[in-house]
Amino acid sequence: MKVPFKLSLLALVCLLITSSCKKEIDYHPEWDTSSMSGKVDGVLLQCTFTTAQTYVIGDKTTLQISGNKVTSGFSLVISDFKGAGTYTISDSNMATYLPNVTGLQDAYLSTSNGTIKITSYLANQYIKGTFEFKGQNYVTSATKTISEGQFSISLVPAKIPESNNSTNNLSAKVDGTVTGFTGEASSVMSPLGKLLTIATVNGDKRLLISIIDYKGVGTYDIAKDGTGVYMKDQGQTGSFYADAGTLVITSEAGNKLKGTFFFSGGNQNTTIKTSVNITDGTFDLPFSKL
Repeated sequence: MKVPFKLSLLALVCLLITSSCKKEIDYHPEWDTSSMSGKVDGVLLQCTFTTAQTYVIGDKTTLQISGNKVTSGFSLVISDFKGAGTYTISDSNMATYLPNVTGLQDAYLSTSNGTIKITSYLANQYIKGTFEFKGQNYVTSATKTISEGQFSISLVPAKIPESNNSTNNLSAKVDGTVTGFTGEASSVMSPLGKLLTIATVNGDKRLLISIIDYKGVGTYDIAKDGTGVYMKDQGQTGSFYADAGTLVITSEAGNKLKGTFFFSGGNQNTTIKTSVNITDGTFDLPFSKL
């Protein structure tokens, strides 16, 4: 596969965070106006939570659409989004079906078989369309056929209340301001080796760290060994990716993962010359080995 590593990794992690951390988010009734569904080998999967976001990377706009129901979901990525039209799934566009949250090794990915059709789009208002693809599990070589996919998603940001600080199990300074998050960590086998995922939320904010070829207690280069992401909000200019940083795992005993971290990075919208500096990060998270 020639799919950019960080883009494909984030697409999968986003499906995991919406499933595993959903209990931490106070969802709003108006979000029910968004929908996403598709048939998996003929069986309907109706998502209960959907999101769509665009990012400017270089001179191109990337669109990511995600939807999930409990532990299952879809993710669609268009790397050169130009509005309404039909996009062929290829090396630069991808579609993913994740049957459960037990591990990325169970994901069915397509980078060469299928289409995503944007039937209607109005920036910052809504996006509608259809999709179909055949996904392959790169561990077992099994395939799944996704048909009759459709989505209608509001792009109007909805404010999410921040969580109670007493529930926070990860803390860091974001540009000097102490900020708490609540989440969990897991390690799973993937086609690229063992994957560590730390996924946390606080209101509109997200902080994610993923490490490929995770080996337990030790020190990891976030930018080289995986990815680190800070989302200050769910807007089109709210995401920052680690250009440099370090994760130190000090303990993974008793179903707990403990450690420290820091990273810094620029806005994913490369036309905006802003950056974020995450320092003094510490965590004591629930930890599952899947």
